[in-house]
Amino acid sequence: MRASIGDVALHYEVAGESGPALILLHGGPGADHTLFKPEFSALADVARVVYLDQRGSGRSDLASPQTWTWPQWADDVAAFGTALNLDKPVLVGVSSGGLVALTCAARHPDLVGGLILDSPLGAPTSLDETLGVFEKRGGAAAREAARSYLTGDTSDEAQAAWAEHCLPLYGAPSTKPRRVNEDVLTHFRTGGCGSADATDLLPQITCPTLILAGELDPVSPAAAARRLAAQLTNAPVTLEIAPGVGHGVFRQDPDRAFGTVRRYLAA
Repeated sequence: MRASIGDVALHYEVAGESGPALILLHGGPGADHTLFKPEFSALADVARVVYLDQRGSGRSDLASPQTWTWPQWADDVAAFGTALNLDKPVLVGVSSGGLVALTCAARHPDLVGGLILDSPLGAPTSLDETLGVFEKRGGAAAREAARSYLTGDTSDEAQAAWAEHCLPLYGAPSTKPRRVNEDVLTHFRTGGCGSADATDLLPQITCPTLILAGELDPVSPAAAARRLAAQLTNAPVTLEIAPGVGHGVFRQDPDRAFGTVRRYLAA
């Protein structure tokens, strides 16, 4: 199905018929909703699970690269929820999708009922902190590969080094096909999406927020998740750090993650 909002039509799918609406926001940026399948079908008995491809990703319209920004993606989510008559949906953001969710909750507080954030971007995190985790887990080669890739080196050599030395440190490898718009990902890596530090937005967020973080995450370090939780001063926050887990708690520790989500929704 597709929903027209402003200058784009967004692809979405729905599982479940009752309960609160959960809008799933994929990471990447530039990935798509298939990252959530089939795992999130487990929540269809207690929620309407809405799989969404953000602009520039999956089966949604590409639009102009100048619109691939955190505020625009956030405004798209708000407009999408309104178009589907979703009453205060809970935004489930993974990795960069977490930053989209945070931005949406800050810009449209009356439209968002809650946040579930897994390994989110958004907390103030220095490059040195991220590189330090990569080095601790993968040595000097991982640190250098991460430095080159994360500072916008688009060469084949930089991407090969990232794949060899850094991706394995995300945690348990995914068996799903890699589906990502590389143009969106490059736009992000070269700074085109805007700052990933949502500090100035956080005081505007008031909805109940659940944060899941991996203790061994080199991309969104657990220390950053703790800072994020502490800076959401006007929202009730639950923070859960998963031991032995890297980037993506839903993927690597689903029993813990989905159990925690069910408790959150029940509350």
